Amino acid sequence: MQTTSTSQGSTNRPPPGRPPTQPQSRPSGGYPATPSSPVGTYWVIFRLADALGPEQFQAIKAEEEAANQAEGGDDSALRRRIAKRLEQELDAGHGDCWLRDEQVARLVQSALQAGHGRQYSLRAWSILPNHLHVVFTVSDGVDAGAIVRDWRSYTTSQVNLALDRGAHELWERQPYLRALRDEVDVKARIRNVEFRAVNAGLCRRPRDWRWSSAHEYAPAPLARGPKTGMEPMERPAAAGEGLGRVRPPAAPSPTSPPPAPASPRPTPSPSPTQAPRPRSN
Repeated sequence: MQTTSTSQGSTNRPPPGRPPTQPQSRPSGGYPATPSSPVGTYWVIFRLADALGPEQFQAIKAEEEAANQAEGGDDSALRRRIAKRLEQELDAGHGDCWLRDEQVARLVQSALQAGHGRQYSLRAWSILPNHLHVVFTVSDGVDAGAIVRDWRSYTTSQVNLALDRGAHELWERQPYLRALRDEVDVKARIRNVEFRAVNAGLCRRPRDWRWSSAHEYAPAPLARGPKTGMEPMERPAAAGEGLGRVRPPAAPSPTSPPPAPASPRPTPSPSPTQAPRPRSN
């Protein structure tokens, strides 16, 4: 059989005039291949290991498949049904909810922020009691799946060390990683992620949830001005100024002569009493 030999040191180069193709992500350590995003932006969900067991997930999936089939829904409707049901189950607070602990939540948030601006850009995140949502955009040539695996392994070791838990699994083995299609999809997902704590009944406004991008990126509260209630508050004015009141008299200059005392007003003397005229007959 005739074989084709290649010279050593040769590299696979694209033909002239064709841009190089993006590197393909390959499965690593049992993980599936990373999906490709046209805008390089991804949404990932980490669930704690005891938040939702595989048997419970399969039961939910079977129930929603049966309901979707009875209603004549398509595959897209089925995916929405399952996603909504999973959110409800997670919001119920199953498991130990380690992320409710302030120390654990701070460790996880710091791990997410560590590579921001270098390997990826954090677009949104929300750390809930038993699961975590992240939207991020990877830098050129960076594999999103590798970033997710690094987050998973690093936070597991740090949390186990902080809680003195030994070598225990913190997260489920395969986080849910989805590639976002375009910026419209990205903006919708960012809004969904930042409202997750509100939808779970944990706070009233997205910015009120401490362990989230909505809180981290929230602008400082706008102070109300004295006129329209929209302008930022300026330096407080002196008492009696700018409020329609009479200004207090200015203090006299130390070099000016003291004012002359006012002369007393003369008291009018009483008029003499006139004698009544005699009446003539």
